[in-house]
Amino acid sequence: MSVKIVNIQHHHLKTLHKWEMDEELQVKTGVDVPRTFEQFRHSYGAYFSGEKPNLLLKAIETEGRVIGKLELFRTQKRDFLGIVVAEERGSGIGTKALQLFLDEINRDFGVKDIFAEVYEDNFESLRFFQKNGFEWNGEQNEELFRGMPRTLLTLQKEIKRTPAFPH
Repeated sequence: MSVKIVNIQHHHLKTLHKWEMDEELQVKTGVDVPRTFEQFRHSYGAYFSGEKPNLLLKAIETEGRVIGKLELFRTQKRDFLGIVVAEERGSGIGTKALQLFLDEINRDFGVKDIFAEVYEDNFESLRFFQKNGFEWNGEQNEELFRGMPRTLLTLQKEIKRTPAFPH
């Protein structure tokens, strides 16, 4: 099964918004109050027009279908990764897409250390990141999610450049 990551485009928005409206994904990703499609479209419009230069968004595609998304959010101190695999979880697609993304951000932006924030009760995501070489760096924060406290763990991975095959 081929996996590729592509720049998010306007035609992806309906699918991405459908995922934001999914209750299970809301809990896993911390969407406290989902946005209306208009709010969602406006937010992505700001990205498309270059108003969010610290953000890189990619769609995960397999066999012509969008099944997830990846994002890189850059701050002065750290680079943060987000990933949502909305369909075909457990198939290895997320792992392939993650490796493609890490290779790209290392090559294009020189990212060497990447961080991910995951809720400690999101066991599926914690396993995914651990399987892919991320480790808890000892940081945790308490957040309120829908009025209840929830612990967010910070995971970290050093990106090692994959050597290219000689031509």
